[in-house]
Amino acid sequence: MELLKEKLEQISAVEQDWMKVVQQERESGEAPKNKELVKAYNELFPAAREAYKKDAGAAETIIEEYVGEPESWFLEEVKRSLEIFFIFSYFRELQKENEKQAKKVIDFYFENTILYFDPQFTNVYNQYGFETPEVFFDTARALDGLVEYYVSRHFTKNAINRDLQTETGLNIELCEYITDMIQANYQLLQTNIMMDCIRANVDG
Repeated sequence: MELLKEKLEQISAVEQDWMKVVQQERESGEAPKNKELVKAYNELFPAAREAYKKDAGAAETIIEEYVGEPESWFLEEVKRSLEIFFIFSYFRELQKENEKQAKKVIDFYFENTILYFDPQFTNVYNQYGFETPEVFFDTARALDGLVEYYVSRHFTKNAINRDLQTETGLNIELCEYITDMIQANYQLLQTNIMMDCIRANVDG
């Protein structure tokens, strides 16, 4: 939390009314005028994300204390950027308890929601250690979105591993397992993305 406080103090020293300035520039699409403010904000945002991951309540209290208002757009932006991280919270616990089972879930997701699709895939949620079909579905949807993002942007193996760890909080071994699955099925994944785009254009 100390790093978050430090970055909030630094950005306030650059521009006391930084929240208003940054919001106006974002809404208008104007190029930022104060390069120091850009640098300070780019350092603050990841610090806020990491603090929120560790202790959401403490991070919210600190941010509200420094910006002077509850539920600010900045706090909402931080929370929104961590949507996938919190979706994976149950899966992170499963990984800690039984990594072999966690890999089986990854295999199932690729075979039933990512490479191919079974509309009734959530029916087996309890067989894979999930408490509800909703959590099973949300985790699959989040992973599918990440895979599509990596493939459509041609991420390297190292880039995928780094981003997976940041976005999901999974350990490096499981991230590498997912990356290997992506690479092993890269051509099919590319084809699926292309077909989805064509279908969307035709339907639209």
